[in-house]
Amino acid sequence: MRGWRLLLVLKLWNYFRGYVLIKIEGLSLEKFINYAIARGIFLWDIKRIDYTTMEAKVGLRAYKELRHVVKKAGCRVKIKVKIGYPFFMYKIKKRKIFMGGFAFFLICIFIMTSFIWSVDIKGCETINPTEIKEYVKKQGVKIGEWKYDVDTEELERNMIIDLKKISWVGIEFKGTKALIEIVEKVEPPPKVNKEMPCDIIAKKDGVIKKVIAKEGDSLVKEGDIVKKGQCLITGAIVREGVENRYVHAFGEVMAKTYYEEKDEISLINVEKIKTGNKKTKRIIKLGNSQIISGEENIPYKNVLVERKYKTLPKWRNTNFPVEVIIEEYYEVNIRKNKLNKSNVKKILFDKMMVNVHKKIPKDGKVINKNIVFTEENSIIKGKLIVEVLENISTQKPIMEEEIIKEKIDLEE
Repeated sequence: MRGWRLLLVLKLWNYFRGYVLIKIEGLSLEKFINYAIARGIFLWDIKRIDYTTMEAKVGLRAYKELRHVVKKAGCRVKIKVKIGYPFFMYKIKKRKIFMGGFAFFLICIFIMTSFIWSVDIKGCETINPTEIKEYVKKQGVKIGEWKYDVDTEELERNMIIDLKKISWVGIEFKGTKALIEIVEKVEPPPKVNKEMPCDIIAKKDGVIKKVIAKEGDSLVKEGDIVKKGQCLITGAIVREGVENRYVHAFGEVMAKTYYEEKDEISLINVEKIKTGNKKTKRIIKLGNSQIISGEENIPYKNVLVERKYKTLPKWRNTNFPVEVIIEEYYEVNIRKNKLNKSNVKKILFDKMMVNVHKKIPKDGKVINKNIVFTEENSIIKGKLIVEVLENISTQKPIMEEEIIKEKIDLEE
């Protein structure tokens, strides 16, 4: 760890002092190195190219002293690359108008991307998105507003408190867009007052397995196929010779329900093996604009792209709309391997079972599983049907209008 820090300090020191990559040609390369050491000239990253050529790095000030060494050793020295802060500043001084224009461009981009130009709402299912937009508009999130004036954390807290249908909200700015993502509250089934007459109905399709009517009359029996919304236990008690009465139906209806899942996996595994060749592209994103530098045309037929994202650090809870994306394009050779069919089927089955279990209620019990595999164009397709035993009953109030209508029908 200590050595790594020292190396970093040396690199920074050399960068700010400036250094050059030089190419040395001659028959006495060893003498050249010895003479340089004798004069206190530090060379590093020395690399032998061939018998008469080598490359090395040397500090900017030390390079000027090399003229004495070159004469003694009888070698030729040529600068290949100039690196460091002094050379960078020299280029800027030569291009004052360009750099001024570029700085002005950056300032304009920063100002333009500091305003909100669109508001996007995600996650609305039962809530009207217009209701959310109207609320945040009153809080300052609107088109043309300076986005750095918006305290997103406070706004999120206020939305959860004021909008009762929201259980979670996240607000972030992506460039000039305000992205508001919400999660709606999942309301539990309404509980019917025990004094109110009600029926027990099916909350999903199924095949009746067991009916326990603790209050009310059962309308179904074992083996019956029922549809969602169908009455299972009625709260309307009808007896011959006795006036009809209405009770709060109560009971449990167990039924077999079915869950289906489909998925597929290819039998061919494509492996990408790097050859060692690489091209790099850098993209500087300024709001909705971008500047691309580096390789424009990638000469490789098969490539593997790896991206690295770098952003400026936050300052006082402010995100600067500047992002650097480094794209590295690696040349690869494609190798295809055929996977074991049995292993693929097992992986596919396990994957589908995980997805099915997300749909099954906690009180549900899996009683049977049936899966069918088919193969098409080296792709294994699976269709899984899971049979579950669960309680499908839910209460539905018997409205007063229904009772009155029934009484009228009986009188007629």
